[in-house]
Amino acid sequence: MEMLKNILISLRIKQWVKNVFIFAPMIFSLHMFQPTYIQKSLLAFFLFSLVTSGIYIFNDILDRDRDRLHPVKQNRPIASGRLSVPVAGLAAFALLAGMMLLIANFNREFFLIAVLYSGLNILYSLFLKSVVIIDTMVIALGFVLRIMIGGAVTHVVIYPWILITTFLLAMFLALIKRRQEFLKIQSLHPEQLTRKTLQSYNLGMLDQMISIATATTLISYIMYVLSTDVQQKFHTAKLYYTVPFVIFGIFRYLFLAYSKGEGESPTDIIYSDLPFTLNIILWVTVFILLVNH
Repeated sequence: MEMLKNILISLRIKQWVKNVFIFAPMIFSLHMFQPTYIQKSLLAFFLFSLVTSGIYIFNDILDRDRDRLHPVKQNRPIASGRLSVPVAGLAAFALLAGMMLLIANFNREFFLIAVLYSGLNILYSLFLKSVVIIDTMVIALGFVLRIMIGGAVTHVVIYPWILITTFLLAMFLALIKRRQEFLKIQSLHPEQLTRKTLQSYNLGMLDQMISIATATTLISYIMYVLSTDVQQKFHTAKLYYTVPFVIFGIFRYLFLAYSKGEGESPTDIIYSDLPFTLNIILWVTVFILLVNH
């Protein structure tokens, strides 16, 4: 039972919230209340979430020595030794192989995207996370692939502005994560760093990149809601009513990062900051009401 418990912990189910991007194409369509679309999106969500869990375990195996130097990550099952590397490796392989087989039988395009995502993240775990700027771009691309999975299983056309906005938003989150990590390692010796790429960043550069990501994310979303194609598709020119929610969400996140020292874990903010979470719910609700008026 203890081994099973540690495997479940290593799945990082709490991180599955990142995969809600799979539902975006269904939400940004006119089919969000149709059972078939909901069922396909839910199935894709759970299958892909288990794929990401397999990758998390693989990453924990590779990073176990560095994780032991981290005040929080040292408590992970693999880093702490509670879960052996052979057992963890077998669990990761079983998850990835099993889910890929199910995905291949479910949707071919989904399968190809899942393979691409897995390969990209394995490369990230091996060396891309040590390449400055590329490390955050790979993370951002992962969220774009989530959107594409949602579109693949529901056969919903995804507008370029949504892919661009998703990429820029994910860059925004990843850069703030790096900023917070950078601030925490200032007192550490280089040998104690659990993420070597942080040695290549500096605070001024990160703040400038965050400012650019903030501005371009907002501009991209505004371009999306003002797009003639989008307005014609949804039969409404009032999607700009959702812009204030996007502005509040981004500014709230900046406030939490710069005033409260949060942002190292975007997932924690979603679970812990009520104003931020309520804002997301209100944004989705208003968007749905506008396109189904």
